[in-house]
This record gives sequence, C-alpha cells and structure tokens, in this order.
Amino acid sequence: MYGCAVPDKETIRQNVRDAFERFMTRGEAELAERLYHPDYLNHEADPERSSGIEGARATAEWLRSCFGDVSYEVERVIVEDDMAAAYVTMRGTHEGGLPPGIPATHKPFAVKHVHLIRFADDGRALEHWAVRDDLGLAMQAGLLPAPPGAADGDGA
Repeated sequence: MYGCAVPDKETIRQNVRDAFERFMTRGEAELAERLYHPDYLNHEADPERSSGIEGARATAEWLRSCFGDVSYEVERVIVEDDMAAAYVTMRGTHEGGLPPGIPATHKPFAVKHVHLIRFADDGRALEHWAVRDDLGLAMQAGLLPAPPGAADGDGA
C-alpha cells in the first residue's frame, strides 16, 4: 500500500484547486510532478492517457485541444481521509476532436462535474473518477439537438 499516513486536508484542497485551475485550465505542465503520483490512474481516460504523470499531462493537453478556452471553476472541495470530491464547472467551446471525426461547432458550453480523487500519503493524486454532464455538453455545443420544447440556448 502507499502508507497509512493521511495527507493534510488543506494540502489536498490546494492540490485539487491547482490541478483544475492551473494544470488543466492554464496548462502549467510543470505542476504535474507535484500534483500526480507516478502510479496515478485516471479511470475516465482512454488507455493511452490514463496512467502516470505523463498520462495526466496528455489528458490535459488533449482536453485543451478539443475545447477552446477550456476552464474549470472549482466550486467546492470536500475532503475525507485520502479522498476528495470536487464540484466544478467546466466551460469552453467545442473545437473538434471529440467525438472523433466530428468537426468543430465553436459553440460555448458550461457543465457541472463531480470529480473523485484518491491521494497518496505524499498528497499527490493517485486515482481519479468523474461524474460529468456529457449530454449537456453535447447539446450546448451543438453536437446533439436540444430536446423538444427546450428554450433556445438554455438546454433545459
């Protein structure tokens, strides 16, 4: 195992904020070694981007290539033992690449996510899971039609 020490809650909170606001949003790739453990596993990423520090970097780069002006606003971080739950808003514009082969719509979106992150005893992310509003993103970005009766642009 990775030891029995529990990382400091404030360190975990700050690392979650830095991962979303600096690493994922602003592309500060030099933070990867501080934020992600070498044994990191992203359960949501494709296999070529799911493992280790380089996998975290590849995922961040890939997301920034698919979504222009992508940003993550961390609204709340809850920490219990070695786990954190982050409630975030992801914003951006669709620039292609996701789904593969679909051209860019350049339409904006803003969706809510919950990210669950397990931390090693040194405070670095060890595992990641997410609950995302991919359907909302697809509708807002113009990849799927809005449901009948929905008001223009609000997706509701």
